[in-house]
Parts: sequence; structure tokens; C-alpha cells
Amino acid sequence: MRLVVDHRTQGQGVEGVHLLGMIHAFERAGVEVTVVSPPGVVVGAATAAPRAGGLRGAWRTLAERVPEFVFELMEIAYNVPAFFRIRHALRSSRADALYERYAFFHVAGALAARAAGVPLLLELNYTAETPLYRRRSRLLRPLALAAERFVLRRARVVAAVSSVLSRQVVGRGIAPERVITIPNAIDPEQFRGEISGAAVRSQYGLDGVRVVGFTGAFFPWHGVGFFLDVLRELMREIPDTAALLVGDGPERAALEERVRESGLESRVRFAGWVGHENLPGHVAAFDIAVMPDSNEYGSPMKIYEYMAMGKPVVAPRLGPLEDGIVDGETGILFPRRDAAALRAALEKLLRDDRLRAGMGARARDHVLAKHTWDRNAARILEVLGTTP
Repeated sequence: MRLVVDHRTQGQGVEGVHLLGMIHAFERAGVEVTVVSPPGVVVGAATAAPRAGGLRGAWRTLAERVPEFVFELMEIAYNVPAFFRIRHALRSSRADALYERYAFFHVAGALAARAAGVPLLLELNYTAETPLYRRRSRLLRPLALAAERFVLRRARVVAAVSSVLSRQVVGRGIAPERVITIPNAIDPEQFRGEISGAAVRSQYGLDGVRVVGFTGAFFPWHGVGFFLDVLRELMREIPDTAALLVGDGPERAALEERVRESGLESRVRFAGWVGHENLPGHVAAFDIAVMPDSNEYGSPMKIYEYMAMGKPVVAPRLGPLEDGIVDGETGILFPRRDAAALRAALEKLLRDDRLRAGMGARARDHVLAKHTWDRNAARILEVLGTTP
């Protein structure tokens, strides 16, 4: 089988990890893959630093500086060259299908697939009805919704990353049998349970303490400040507790200042940005992994990476997190933004070594059975072969 994979991303961060995970999984399944990326983007830059040079860096700089309305016009204009590039890739590779990552205003893939006479498989990580779009300009929202309807109706299969998004799509009139839920996943060869976190613990002076860890970007919606407030109270009750925060972002300076004001510099460590290839060793240093907050529609990759490393996960009770975490078995879910409930969950795990170890072991077994890129790719290929 031959697939063309099309995307309109920077090819790095979690987007790059997801794309690369699926591409490699398709290839391991014997599929010939041709990738169509924006100019200057090479998928696999997921391990690169957040900033990039060349065409990709220029595009990102421009995107950050122009008004949102102008940027959206650029996204719309991209459809013209994208259509010809995708159509050429489909025809020259004699592809059997197009696998596309959904993007606002992006109709080029649906048009190219129709022109080439091949089915479209749409990977859906958000929609124009999610808060991600509500932060954009309102002027072009009707066009974004129209473009989205066009693409959804022409997709042979819509693979949504959360049950919330799947219900949204079905509510838009798409036949349920054409919609599947496939949350994010992991590469078990990278996130191996036997990886030791001893070197990372030693590096940050965390030997002999129980570590609660977080990985990700420091944005308001991840709730790291909320977590630190809970942790401050928890550390008074359980003194041999520390935190390792792996990541970077606009809130980092404010979070570091909050830690200094609390007098917790020796117990809360900021690791900064860590390449994805080095992430397993940092997660291995955790005793408990936390997802303080999230949005209501996306599939956080970090929870699967935590579980793959045998760590019990404490996270808010949101649909996409319930898709991956079995409450009380592979982690503990708490009511969103409930500080007392988060503290109780952390305290329960910190005080019970046996519970923590058992939950972590079940978490790893769960991920290996249900949430690997190979399994996701196999399900896509199975549905493609059975959906008319």
C-alpha cells in the first residue's frame, strides 16, 4: 500500500512527534509513505530546539508578528501551492490514499484527493469549534467553519484524537461509522521501562526524595501555577517531597519567582527545555507524574509517555484524559481545578509505595496494549480497508 501524508505544521514539538510516530508506524506495517510538508519543514525536527532557522524559522517569525487576520489570509493562500504539491505527490507515488492532519482553512488535501481519485483519511486534533480557534479573528470564522465542513464531508475516515472531538464531528452530521477515536500514543522502543532516572535525580539533587514531575510547555492552560500552590501545602505534610518541572514557556519566569517567594528553591527544580529523545530519562526520575490541567478536547501525549515509563498519573477528570487513564487503576483523576482533590490524590500515592508501584506497572501494561503508534496505524489501515 502507498500513502501520502500531508500536514501544515512546523514539524516539531508534539506535532512532529505525532507525525513521525505515525509515519514510522505506517512504514513498519509495510506501507510506502510520501510526506508533503510546508516549504522548509522536515518532519523529524521534533527533537530540535523550539526555535529554527531557514524557511521554517522565517515563516514562524512572520506568523508571530503579523496581525491574526493577515496570517489567516496567508493560510488560505497556502491552499493554492499545496493543492498542486499534494496532487503531484499522489499521482507520482501512485498513492492509494491521502492521510492528512487537519488544519484551519486547509482544503487543498480534500481537493487533491478528489482530483487524484483516492480516499482522504483526516487526522483531527481540534476543530473550529474548540477554544483554539476562538483565540483567532472572528471575521473569517464563517469561512473556517465552511472549509471544515467541506473537508469533514469528503473524508473517508475521520480519526479524532479524543472522544470529545468524535462526538463533535458526529454532531456535525458525519456518519458515526466514518468517525473513530484514536488518542495519542508512544514509541515503546523510546519509552522503555528499564531506563533509569538515577542520573537525572543526581543532576538536580533529588536523591533520597519522592519526586512529583511534570513535562510540557508552561502555558496557563497546563495549570503549573495551580500545581505549585497545591505542592507548597503538601510539602509541609510530607517534607521528603520534591518536584521536577521539565519544559519551558512564557510562564516560566513567573513560576520561578513563585517558587522563590515560597522558599522552595531547593525542592522544586526547573529542568528547562529537554529534547524529546532525552525525555524518557527525565520521566524515569519521577515517582508520580502530574497533569495539573488541560483543555477539554485534545489528547495530551505526555500522559501516555508518563504511563509508558511506569509512572502513575494524576490528572483532571476531562474526556480526553478519561480516554487514556483508567481511574484508580493506571492513575487518579480529580475534579478539574479542585486543589483539595489534587492534594489528596498526590498524598495518597506519596504515602503508599506499594500502591504507587502497582499503579505504575498497570499503567505501562495499559499503554503497551492500547496506545502505541503501531496500534494506531494498524487501526487506520484496518478502517481504510473496511470503510466504503
